[in-house]
Amino acid sequence: MSIDAKGFALLLALLLFLGRPVGASAAASPGTENAIGQRQQLQSARLAIAQGDSKTLEQLKTELSGHPLLPYLDYWALSQKLSSLPYNEIDQFLHKYRETAIGDWVRIKVLQELGSRQRFRAFLKYYDGEKIHRASLQCYYADALSRHGDQTEANRLTGKLWLVGHSQAEECDPVFARWIRDGGLTDDLAWRRHMLTLAAGNLDLAQYISSKMSNEQAQLAALARSVHHSPEQLLEHQRFLKGKPEYRQIALHGLRRLAAESASNALAAWHHYDAGYLFEDFERQSFLRDVALQFARRNNLAALQQLIQESENFSDERTIEWLARQALREQNWAQMEFWIDQLPEKARNHERWLYWRARILEERHGPSRNEEAAGLYRQAAQQRSYYGFLAADTLGQNYSFVDRPAPIPPLAVEEMAARPAMLRARELQALGELYHARREWDYATRGMSPTELLAAGRLASNWGWHHKSIRSVLAADYLDDLELRFPLAFSDIVTDVSQRIGKESTLDPYLIYAVARQESHFSHDAKSGAGALGLMQLLPSTARATARRAGVPFRRNWDLLSPSTNIALGGFYLSTLLNRFDNNRILAAAAYNAGPTRVAQWLRETRQQLPYDIWIETIPYRETRHYVQNVLAYSVIYAYRSGASLPLLRENEAATRL
Repeated sequence: MSIDAKGFALLLALLLFLGRPVGASAAASPGTENAIGQRQQLQSARLAIAQGDSKTLEQLKTELSGHPLLPYLDYWALSQKLSSLPYNEIDQFLHKYRETAIGDWVRIKVLQELGSRQRFRAFLKYYDGEKIHRASLQCYYADALSRHGDQTEANRLTGKLWLVGHSQAEECDPVFARWIRDGGLTDDLAWRRHMLTLAAGNLDLAQYISSKMSNEQAQLAALARSVHHSPEQLLEHQRFLKGKPEYRQIALHGLRRLAAESASNALAAWHHYDAGYLFEDFERQSFLRDVALQFARRNNLAALQQLIQESENFSDERTIEWLARQALREQNWAQMEFWIDQLPEKARNHERWLYWRARILEERHGPSRNEEAAGLYRQAAQQRSYYGFLAADTLGQNYSFVDRPAPIPPLAVEEMAARPAMLRARELQALGELYHARREWDYATRGMSPTELLAAGRLASNWGWHHKSIRSVLAADYLDDLELRFPLAFSDIVTDVSQRIGKESTLDPYLIYAVARQESHFSHDAKSGAGALGLMQLLPSTARATARRAGVPFRRNWDLLSPSTNIALGGFYLSTLLNRFDNNRILAAAAYNAGPTRVAQWLRETRQQLPYDIWIETIPYRETRHYVQNVLAYSVIYAYRSGASLPLLRENEAATRL
């Protein structure tokens, strides 16, 4: 492998620029100047590796003696020649760096190289089943065992890898082919995977699997696929009430499919099949949940209530909550009270339902039950949450922030910082090697005690690595350290953006903080499955359109990984949503999550008939509902963290019907 020296130098300069620890002071520690010099030496060493300059590399390694990233210099050097499989060097590396993140990573890279080249005897030597969880490598291992190891274990593992509802990695094809050729694939295994793929909707794969079956089994598989497409066939009950167990599975799969088309027909058919097949309780509960959900989605409340009343021991918390919200949307307080009473006791005592039980008492019984309602509000108001803040507002009392810094001795943080894995994570973060930095951190923190996690959280906060700080205190289950849970991250940028943009809208820094905290936990390089990027999780298409209006430079998608660019564009987009929805943060937050078109549609459906708390509680999307509640509550918390006082709702928001 070769690289142009000038090009490599430019790449390293870019890595240094992008990898500078965001959110941290330039003078983070007394040794910063020395650390910068060593990082430059590291990059020079990488350049020497790329150019094959072993003399310069060895000189630099000597100068960097004791540096935390010497293992990575060895890794980068080994990577250059990994394709030649220098076994002695590989063995030395794995021995020297055993039980480290980079050691495990090199093992993965070696196994990938060996498997792709079918060096299976060597593969068995390096495979460690406790550390390997990738299906591709597990398939290579099964292949290696079938050729040079325990055939029984190879068959067991191959069968396990086979039984999934999706296509496995292409590395699995050879071992599956050999296993099938040697008679490992039985009709039972083929049938089980066929039904898994049907449940997952992978019909092409299901048809392929049926080609591996005997004629009789393939005919049953074809019937299953036919029922998948046309589940109304199940209304011909006698046709599917047969002695073969496959008919039972076809019926169960088809009934779920039928429920999506006609919940009433599915429920009627269910009674015939349940009597004939005596389904298990978990199968019955699962099916009735599906039917209940379909009744709910179609607003067929009468059928849903009848289902719940007639189905012995059927109690699905999600369904009951949906019914309670439907009653709330209609402001049918008696019906809502009935459904809340059906919830398990633990759920009823959550601040959400404490608040609504109090609202019900006020709406249904007025002053005669005021003291009882106040007691419920007081219980809810003890919580630092959206519902706790709502309850406190109702009572006219101060919010309960319960801000208790975690008891983290400074010495514990110093000791945590001195751990080799933490030193490596810190230096990798500084170099922009964020993937390996995260691997080192995750490797170091797995299995930590709560006390250790809190020290790690404080350390990450000191580094400006806020998403790791937040996740560490959550993992430690210590929720009352608001400095660690709700950091004032990127404060200079947030303040500047809110001051510039807030002149034209009611955008404040607390809303920007709240959205960034909800979206990414302040991970500036966050990437979602939908393609959203950065702190405020902007889609490139949204960012591009916003940049034109905001006059913010935006050339490439990776510009969104820059905190200043991301917050500027995210703040401007938030301000446009505030302007569109009359400076109502409820609607702006909902639109940021679900899109302004959907929010406009929801407003048309409710015709401005609902108080704000009912509108929020009955947002159709669970994710958006929680999103709005969190953003409002987080805004209050961020005001508190900034030394300000902010009500949960502004006057215009509390007074507007939605």
